[in-house]
Amino acid sequence: MSFASCLRRRTVISTRFRTVFVSAVVSMILSYILMLTDNVVAGQFIDDDAAAAMSLVFPLLTMLFFLSYLIADGFGMMAAYAQGRENRNEVNRLFSQGLVLSLGLGGLLVLLLNIFQDELLSFWKISSVYMSYASGYYNGLKWLPPIVFLNIFLYTFLIQEGEAQVCVRSAAIAFCVNVLLDILLCPQLGTMGIGLATVAGTIVSCVVQGAFLLSDKSGLSFVWYGSFKQIAKGGAFSFYHSVDTLYLSLLPIVLSAYVIANWGESHIIVVTIVSNVLTLSVALYTGVVDCLQPMVCQYHSEGNYLSVSKTMTIGMVYTIAISLLVTILIGSFAALLPFLFGVDEEELILEIVVSLRYFLIFLVFLGATLIYSNYYIYIEERNYGLVLKTMLLIAFPLLGMALFGASGSMEYLWLGVGSGYLAAFLFNLAVVRLWPGRGNILLQSREEIARQCSYDINTVMDEVMALSYRIEDELRPWGLSSSKLMRISLLVEEIGMHAVERCQGKPFQMEFSFLLTNTDNPTVKMIVRDNGKPYDLLAIVNDGKYSLREFVIDSVTKDFYSRKYLSAGDENKLVFEI
Repeated sequence: MSFASCLRRRTVISTRFRTVFVSAVVSMILSYILMLTDNVVAGQFIDDDAAAAMSLVFPLLTMLFFLSYLIADGFGMMAAYAQGRENRNEVNRLFSQGLVLSLGLGGLLVLLLNIFQDELLSFWKISSVYMSYASGYYNGLKWLPPIVFLNIFLYTFLIQEGEAQVCVRSAAIAFCVNVLLDILLCPQLGTMGIGLATVAGTIVSCVVQGAFLLSDKSGLSFVWYGSFKQIAKGGAFSFYHSVDTLYLSLLPIVLSAYVIANWGESHIIVVTIVSNVLTLSVALYTGVVDCLQPMVCQYHSEGNYLSVSKTMTIGMVYTIAISLLVTILIGSFAALLPFLFGVDEEELILEIVVSLRYFLIFLVFLGATLIYSNYYIYIEERNYGLVLKTMLLIAFPLLGMALFGASGSMEYLWLGVGSGYLAAFLFNLAVVRLWPGRGNILLQSREEIARQCSYDINTVMDEVMALSYRIEDELRPWGLSSSKLMRISLLVEEIGMHAVERCQGKPFQMEFSFLLTNTDNPTVKMIVRDNGKPYDLLAIVNDGKYSLREFVIDSVTKDFYSRKYLSAGDENKLVFEI
């Protein structure tokens, strides 16, 4: 499939991916612009020293995100696995437990940030002017933890449920509130006002998301439930998945310390601007990750490896497109960024522009390797995913910093950091090629793939009938009896034509997946997905209110080993074991 066709083609997976991606990226970009706005407002209303000093507190903000992801990511992954096993009760228990944990851990962190404020700020050996700006921003942000923990947790589960539009709405309203308060509070309270504006905007976001979850439209329910085993498991899952956030908070700290030691605090602004571009890029990649996480975890839990492969193909195409877009746009307008941060020294501006362009050369390798490292965690190769993230985000970039920075050139320092991303990309290619029994970038077993088939069609009669006629020949090598093959073919036709009638002239997409789960006594798991309006065909049959076609579907499937229906916000799912 070509790059362009992968972006254009409509399937159940691509439509779901595209919907979540647009919503997730809008949310992430708004969050990034808010962080950028904090710097810009400080640079314009105070001075460039304030913007540089605030960047020293940004790692604290990133650390808060990491700690919040320690709850949200793990519980979100476990909820996706539960969804793949068709266990909605487990999803609700995970949601409820994570919600309580988010508020509790966030409250504890507020206490710790107040107790250890002086110790945390004294890490930086900076002038009193810089310290006053940094401490003011800290004083505003130290009330953020329980709110940001709750916000990220709700966002994760809403994305998981296919309710991405709620996340966009909450992010957009929060953005407006935050920017308005930045402008109003900064002249009165300085950098502290900027921090308080961030807190207020996040509160508004939580209110919008919470209002939806309390409405009848939400599929999630709160139940009182506690399990230390689940908490420990969720924490372990989260650590593997969100450790990149920890590394991204540590990298600017090390880079800032290195720059201060070798070039002085006046050059911290270079780290600030390049780190902002890195944050923007990772925010966009996170939009891809937010799509992949529920989809890959769910399909992997089903054992549906072809759907996993299709999802990853789309994810990598989007990642490459993002990398090229950011590289071209930021590289073209690099000379304008220093002015946004209040920088007016010609020599410093040139240093920033060249550093940015050197860094951007390697952005595509950062994006691709970051996506693969998360993927390996989703398919339960967690230790390797963690190793790859460590190589990508800390080990190789810092090695490049040390090797290239020794030249005494700030520009070469960023060339070294970028080269670290290329080294991690090549490292991954070498490791997967040597992986026993796999030897491919997705680490999928060729034997398991050979026992699966997956087909994407639109709800139009010609495509449905073509698949119905074709499926018997496709599955015959699996050793299925003639009666099983005939019933599968009939079921494809009846379910497909039922969808054709249901779409009422506005075709949606369907995916038929067939998994050979038992070779001794050939057993087929048939998974049918569509992105039409919610329609529980099995419940309607059980209620005795059905059409002739629904009666035929019931007659064909009632003696199957199992048959289930599951609905999320963005798809219908039928599962049959034949």
